[in-house]
This record gives sequence, C-alpha cells and structure tokens, in this order.
Amino acid sequence: MPIRTVAILLHHGRPDSEQANYRVWALAANWRARGLRVDLLHGIGRPCDSDLLIPHVDLSYLPDDYWEFIQRHPRVVNRRVRDIRKTAFSALGVTRDDPWPGPVIVKTVGNCGGFADDWFATGRRTLASRVRTRLSRYAGLERRALRWVRSLGRYHVFGSLRQVPAGAFHNPRLLVERFIPERDGDRYVIRMWTVFGDRWLGRRLLGADPLVKNRNSELIEELGPPPAEIVQWRERLGLEYGKMDYGMHEGRAVLLDVNTTPTVTGSVHTDTHTRAAADLADGLAFFASAARSST
Repeated sequence: MPIRTVAILLHHGRPDSEQANYRVWALAANWRARGLRVDLLHGIGRPCDSDLLIPHVDLSYLPDDYWEFIQRHPRVVNRRVRDIRKTAFSALGVTRDDPWPGPVIVKTVGNCGGFADDWFATGRRTLASRVRTRLSRYAGLERRALRWVRSLGRYHVFGSLRQVPAGAFHNPRLLVERFIPERDGDRYVIRMWTVFGDRWLGRRLLGADPLVKNRNSELIEELGPPPAEIVQWRERLGLEYGKMDYGMHEGRAVLLDVNTTPTVTGSVHTDTHTRAAADLADGLAFFASAARSST
C-alpha cells in the first residue's frame, strides 16, 4: 500500500516540539515537498487516520497510554521500541564491588541527561526540576549530590570505582559504567548511526573532551556501514527510526546510546538540513513494502 499521509506523534507536554531541532522536521520537509500530507498529533486525544504513524515521544520509556495508542495503529515506525533506557542495552555497567580497575563514568539511565523524563512526563517545570537544572550547571555540586539527582547536566568521569560517591550506586536514575572510550590520536571519538527504514547516515565526532558532544568536537560526515554488533543491536531493539551512538574497543563495537528522537546541530528548518535528509527520507518506501522486515 502506498503511503500518502504520515502522522508524527508528539508528547502532549511538548507543544513547542516544532521549534526544536529534531531531525524528523527535515524528513517531514522532504515528504511535504513530494506532495505527502504530514500531520502532527499533540498527544493521544484524537484518533490517527494517517497511513503511517511515527511515534516521536521524547521519553526514555513510553507510558502505558501512549504504548497502547501506538499498538492500535496498523502501520507504525518503531512499533517494538518502548524502552531505550541505558539499562536496556548497556554491557558496561559495574557495581561498587566490581573488580574493574580502570576509570568509570556516571550517566543517567534516561536519555538527554534525564531532563526529558524529569520534565516532559509532567508537561511542566516544577520548582524541584528548576532547582535541579540550576544545580546541573555546577559540576562540582552535582558530583556531590549524585545520590538524589534525577538528571545530569554533564556525565562524570572518575579515575576508579573508589572515587565514585557511594550515593551514585543507590540512585536508580544513574548508571555507573566502565569508561573505555575510543581514541584517534589524542582525540576522543563517538560514532553515530542514524537510520530510517532501509536508509542510514554514518558520521563521527572527534574532540579533545572525553565527553564528546556536537558543541565541542569536529563532525566527520562520511562513515561506512556499522559493525555487525551494532546492526544486531538494532535488530534486537526493533529500531526503525533513530540514532545509535557507539565506539570501538579492542576491535569490537560498544553501544553507548540509543535515541528515537535524534536532533541536528543548529536550526533544523533550513534548506541545508532538508537536503541532507533527502536520502534518509527515502526510507519511507520501506514502510510501504509488503516485504517489510521485523526490524
């Protein structure tokens, strides 16, 4: 069946989602230019009659009502993807008594430093969330409050497990992992694989900071197909749209993060980003095919 209409499902607590730099808006611009209708659903208050539904709910774990709404639609992107918390895929986690002798990193279990889960789930900024956001601007204070923080402004690297505050191991919103970064000379590397249907983009970020981000690194646009370990993780998770961050360690790929609402640097509402997303947008045909795979 051809796809003539696409619905993008947003969380009801994010009425400003169209102003954010989500990559999906560059995909939507391509589809509209090709004559497709793209509808936006702000929450699950009304039925979806579009040919294809794309859940774009910026939460690490989909709540029951959203999950049930998604499952009722006959043709859905990421139908199997409910849980993208790091505990769903991390192979690097360590406990306080682990024999690992090297450096470790303290992360949030949820995506985006845990801010989306803390804020968007309620749809409003509480006094507590504002205090936590302000606290996150001061790394030294945040490191001493790891027992109770719900989000992190920055992940924290420690030289050994003994240096990690004990409270970090008792906070269910945090995860302590072995820190085994990929290096390219004196720079740190993050590899990124963005997928939509059977189309994909591969890129690398290289930076001097161990915590590599778009803002502190160089973007290398061309990167070949990912290693088998990452492809297998995609199949296991059922990821049909999203981004997977990974690094190489001792010849094997290590999955670091999964995101079903990937973003771009700067405003996404530009001709540059629209053109860059044109090939990825062609992945729409994958969802119209009768031979669609289980991924």
